[in-house]
Amino acid sequence: MKRDTERLKLAASRIPDRVLVVGLGASGVSCVRFLASLGKRVTVTDMKGESALAPSLEALGATPYKGRFGGHDRRDFLDHELIVISPGMNTDHPLLDEARKGGARVIGEVELASTFIDEPIIAITGTNGKTTTTSLLGHVFQAAFDPVFVGGNIGDPLINYVTAGLPARYVIAEISSFQLETIETFRPRTSILLNITEDHLDRYAAFADYAAAKMRIFRNQAPEDQALLSTDVSIGNGIKARQYYFSTKDGLEEGAFVKGEMLHVRLGGARFSYRRDLSPLVGVHNTENLLSVLLTSHLYGIDRSLIEERVASFKGLAHRMEFVREIKGVRFYNDSKATNVDATKRAIESMKGDIILIAGGRDKRGSYKPVAAMAERIKGLVLIGEAAGRIEAELGPYVPTFGEASLDAAISRAFRMARRGDSVLFSPMCSSFDMFESYKVRGDAFKKIAEAL
Repeated sequence: MKRDTERLKLAASRIPDRVLVVGLGASGVSCVRFLASLGKRVTVTDMKGESALAPSLEALGATPYKGRFGGHDRRDFLDHELIVISPGMNTDHPLLDEARKGGARVIGEVELASTFIDEPIIAITGTNGKTTTTSLLGHVFQAAFDPVFVGGNIGDPLINYVTAGLPARYVIAEISSFQLETIETFRPRTSILLNITEDHLDRYAAFADYAAAKMRIFRNQAPEDQALLSTDVSIGNGIKARQYYFSTKDGLEEGAFVKGEMLHVRLGGARFSYRRDLSPLVGVHNTENLLSVLLTSHLYGIDRSLIEERVASFKGLAHRMEFVREIKGVRFYNDSKATNVDATKRAIESMKGDIILIAGGRDKRGSYKPVAAMAERIKGLVLIGEAAGRIEAELGPYVPTFGEASLDAAISRAFRMARRGDSVLFSPMCSSFDMFESYKVRGDAFKKIAEAL
């Protein structure tokens, strides 16, 4: 069945005839296509030149738009009532501040998409684990409530759901802090906040600003909505939705928690228990992810046997503690998605035996010192990228540390250092953008080099 076209027309009528889209990444391309399909006159601007944007421009094909590439023009920002920005653009950019003073509305792709979505949204955020949780929850819900859309920051922009025109029973979306900065009316029926730890301090002035951005996921919820949080998250006041908690440390009268080797869910008078080893996902961080999925699934009335079956069949995602190979008794793991210190710390906690850690990339200005507490587990630290010097300064006194100019050389050194029973863990603690286009490209490079050893 097609979506309600009259409602779409009403929502479209509230969008100005002329729209500026800033940034031509995946969400930008999707926004241009969608807005053009509504008959809007779209101008696109990006700091990158046309050659660097070739894949995006090719993806736009015959979509009508006016493009300005290789830099921004102030007049574009002052001449549009609506500006849709990329998550990568700072919301306090001087051009945006000036546009707002002139009366412009500045939003992101998530806010634009949500204007056209009536179906219940389940939104997941957190510093770590949100992609795995979104994927696993989608895996369960797709078996119980077909059709279900799974997307957002996970890779398929939310606006693509609107463009497809085929309504799902539920929309499950990973939402980043950058995307939450630009929401106005975005209101999930269920919001899940997995954790908040130090990250993106290259963008936020202080950790409190980053945490506040994450908390915006609850901003527009009402008492009839649901807010799911870890007991480790300090939330303060202001959440209007009914709150449910999950914990890897404490038993709860209501919510989801761990006790021994069992995971428990308590809701009202109902009690459900699952074996921890039911899921192939390892580590405390994945236990946290799993608890949130179990709790959400029971809140939506999914049968226990179906939950058990789907959790057991979910094999995890690439670049997240991904086993690559074993050679001469040394195991190689690709954790390229670990772009902050807490993610790497959690990866180390989940592993057995000694580790040779390969890390480094573009510095995000957080402290690397938390890893020092795990120094006894790290046989050696091999560093690459722009952040190598800073990481060595903080961790060098605790762990034997070596620098290499390339990932290839780092893997070779790590393999020479390793002995049977050790693991080589590629968990960078940094973003990829100094040496690689994305964490995916970086992880694929690690796998290719490791496979060639």
